[in-house]
Amino acid sequence: MHLIGLREMDRRQMIGLLDRAEDYLKEDGTVTTPASRRRELEDTTVGLLFLEASTGTRVSFELAARRLGADTVIVTPQEGERWREESATDACRTLAAMGVDGFIVRHHDRQLPHMLVDRLQVPIINAGNGSGEHPTQGLLDALTLRRHFGLEKDLSGLKVAIMGDVVHSRVARSDAHAFSKLGAEVLLAGPRMLLPSGDRGQRWPGEMSTSRKEAITWADAVVMLPIAQERIHGTIIDPHDYAMDWGVDSSIMERYLDREAVILHPGPVVRGVELSDPVVDNERCLILKQVTNGVAMRQAVLQTYFASASLS
Repeated sequence: MHLIGLREMDRRQMIGLLDRAEDYLKEDGTVTTPASRRRELEDTTVGLLFLEASTGTRVSFELAARRLGADTVIVTPQEGERWREESATDACRTLAAMGVDGFIVRHHDRQLPHMLVDRLQVPIINAGNGSGEHPTQGLLDALTLRRHFGLEKDLSGLKVAIMGDVVHSRVARSDAHAFSKLGAEVLLAGPRMLLPSGDRGQRWPGEMSTSRKEAITWADAVVMLPIAQERIHGTIIDPHDYAMDWGVDSSIMERYLDREAVILHPGPVVRGVELSDPVVDNERCLILKQVTNGVAMRQAVLQTYFASASLS
């Protein structure tokens, strides 16, 4: 059993994972591991193959695995090193032969997780495949919204704007699929050159807008995205111009954002570009809650995908 993306996951599975993640959160919103789950993955070794820069996601998965009693093996590139898909596949096959029971994989190429699924007989969890998907981020963002708005099951009735560099964002893809399947209305907003178009646009759920004001005024929640400059070919986005046209500072928040609305961001934030310092530190910015919920959601994912594999 693998978790590669949310486009193929049905609503029932998503709600099941959200419900399971609740087991790893206390009533006050802090993360926990019930005593009955602390040996859930005992005698299991989880491979963390992070061949693209990451701190938050890697540490979150590592904490989640260890809290469930698993051992972890971390593989990261040396400075300046860039692994090709075949090298990464060979590394996973070698580690699997040593007894590693499954892999959490981040790589710049969209095809790597699919290649690993075809060539290995162990669980594969996609932690970001280029501009493809980031499924656990989509799930933890859905969990964050469900908990914040006190919703019991799904996200029905919510209006969520996903704003910024949409077309190059794996988070945007997973969020859009998760939110729409869970019943929320989705609006994709950003500069025209950073929105999907043509056939690619038809594969995205939700409407589109090139107006910051329209998106923020409409939304119950705004997911701000970083600029994925490493995936933009031939065009350099000027940070100052972008901040002026698409960033959110205190004045934009006060003028356009409903008083009950909230802001999310997958991190890391480029302060002063996507969000100003006062907005990041505002109680209606849920970044730290996303981080906490991320550990809970990843415990739920590891329990679901690794514990079942160890029993098979």
